[in-house]
Amino acid sequence: MVAVMHEGFSIFGIFENNLLNWLVLVGLIVWMWSTKMPAVFASRKDGIDAALKEAAAARAEGEAFLAEQQKKIAEAEKEASRIIDEAKQVAIEMKKEIEESTKKELADLSVRIEQEIAKERQLAITELRAVAAKAAIDLTKEALPKAISINTKGKLLNDFVDQIESMGGARPKQLVEK
Repeated sequence: MVAVMHEGFSIFGIFENNLLNWLVLVGLIVWMWSTKMPAVFASRKDGIDAALKEAAAARAEGEAFLAEQQKKIAEAEKEASRIIDEAKQVAIEMKKEIEESTKKELADLSVRIEQEIAKERQLAITELRAVAAKAAIDLTKEALPKAISINTKGKLLNDFVDQIESMGGARPKQLVEK
């Protein structure tokens, strides 16, 4: 063995010739190692174990959170699907109701139109009859006095009286001789 020398001092100078010194040094190192290092290793082991427990707890918490979130997402998807199905059903029902309402309104409108047409037709017929009757009366007023003689007037009057008698009335004196 070669000792490192620095200005006349050798690090291993004490132990160069003495085996016993080497054994003492090794024993001292082993004793210090066995007394101090187990505590260091134990604290290190405890720190590593605590970190592993924390990591396992964090992992379990993360997995539970992930499972909960996946469950919530699945429930939200089901709810969204249910809402969409319900909305489609409501839309179908609304469409049917609107169609039925429209058909009913069209039928009611058709009936009202037909009634209005019939009413207007009857009004036109009534007005036409009134105009025709007035025209006939006006024409009769002008033409009848010229066309009827006294004998015709008497005959018409007697016929009128006969009609009244046939209805149950007494015959008045002959107004005009036959």
